[in-house]
Amino acid sequence: MARESNGTGGAESEVPIAVELVSASGSRQPLEDPLDLSVWITNVSEEPVWMVGVLPGSEGLRYPHYVAEIVGPAGPIQVQFPEALDYVRGLRSGDFVRLAPGGSFDPQGEGFVPIQQLAWFKPSEPGTYRLRICFDATAQDPRQWLGHTSVRDQHKVEGLLAQVPRVKVWSNALEINVD
Repeated sequence: MARESNGTGGAESEVPIAVELVSASGSRQPLEDPLDLSVWITNVSEEPVWMVGVLPGSEGLRYPHYVAEIVGPAGPIQVQFPEALDYVRGLRSGDFVRLAPGGSFDPQGEGFVPIQQLAWFKPSEPGTYRLRICFDATAQDPRQWLGHTSVRDQHKVEGLLAQVPRVKVWSNALEINVD
C-alpha cells in the first residue's frame, strides 16, 4: 500500500489508494493548446474500497475535496472560478464507486464533474508548469459531505460514506513544458 499523511498532522500511515495525474499530450505542449489532463484513483490495497468522485463543490465547499496545486514559471497559480460554481447538490448513493483491489476509476468521469481548477486553467506564458492533485476525504462529520440540498436515502448514503477511507492523498507531480 502507499504511504501518505492521514491529514491530521500525525505520522504517515498506509492508505488504500493512489492518485495519478496524467497528461494525454505528454510532457511538452504548445502554449495555445488546452491541457488534456486526466486523474485516476487506484485501489492499492488487498480489500475493496468505496470512493466518491468529483462533485459540485469538491474544490473546497464539500468533501471529498479534489484540489489542484499549480506552479508556473513565476510561482504558484490561483485559478479563479465563475461565481455560479457555488451550488452543492445532495450526495447520492450513485456517487459512490466500489473499487476492487487493483481497480481504478476516473473521478471526473461519467456522473461526476471536472476538477474546477484544472478545467479553468490555461497556461499564460511559456515555461515549466508543475501540477498535482490532492484528494482529501478526512472529514468525519457526514454533514461536511452531504451538500446543501436534501439527500435521498440518507441512511443508505451515510452507510456508504462510513466505508470511504478517511485519507488525504497527493498525486504524482506532473511537469509540463509549455512553449
